[in-house]
Amino acid sequence: MFKLVAMDLDDTLLDEEKKVPKDTADILKRLHDNGIHIVISSGRMTPTQMSIAKAFTQDISYISYNGSVVVFEDGQRAEFDIPVDKIREVVRYCNEEHLYVVIYHNESIYAQTYEEGLRYDIDTINARSVEIMDFLEGEIFPTPKIVILAHPDKVPAIVKDVEKRFPNLFITRSNSAVIEFMPKGVGKESGLKLVCEHLGIDREEVIAFGDNYNDMSMVEWAGMGVAVANSVDDLKAVADKVSVKERSEGVAEVLREVFSDILR
Repeated sequence: MFKLVAMDLDDTLLDEEKKVPKDTADILKRLHDNGIHIVISSGRMTPTQMSIAKAFTQDISYISYNGSVVVFEDGQRAEFDIPVDKIREVVRYCNEEHLYVVIYHNESIYAQTYEEGLRYDIDTINARSVEIMDFLEGEIFPTPKIVILAHPDKVPAIVKDVEKRFPNLFITRSNSAVIEFMPKGVGKESGLKLVCEHLGIDREEVIAFGDNYNDMSMVEWAGMGVAVANSVDDLKAVADKVSVKERSEGVAEVLREVFSDILR
């Protein structure tokens, strides 16, 4: 029997308007009320995850920044950061290649120049601020995640390049235009393991949903790994199940099937 449900946000739990549909939210609330642990596991910032969870319940665990920050149900936290010297190495590479780069500290977003797209991103809406600074000359702090934005056509080649250049970082993709760097050994799988250890839950009792490359380790590790229908093909290949429907509708579809005794 499954005791824990872990879900990515963008293009998985969230619909195309970046919201949790009422039907899916009602399912998650009913599961939570029946003792099923709920986990949001995303590259998103913690405040963003907490804001989204208001749609069903906030008494859950949060795996944010792709596993660099884990907030347990009881409020305890585990945090992992990329050190300043490594940040500057990545920034130098980005400057040479004319790539847009963002870092994070203390639940704020830091950029070297303002990108108009930040204004509408759900992390920006829920973060305290977007600070503009020189990453090479200014005072910066360890970060849970570095993000590079690039044209989708160029992303695969950039990923291959940075994996060779920065072997001491974990590098993944969350969508076709976003490359993300985390501390080595950190990922959604590691965050989910910490949550399960904290709650005394075995991996066979976990069902995990995702859609992209940064979900792969979590989906492979869980007792049942689910790729929603709009997932990248590589994730579908390692998943135990692929939903018929896309995004939040796919999540609701599989939850109704797996928890039919609760949701009848």
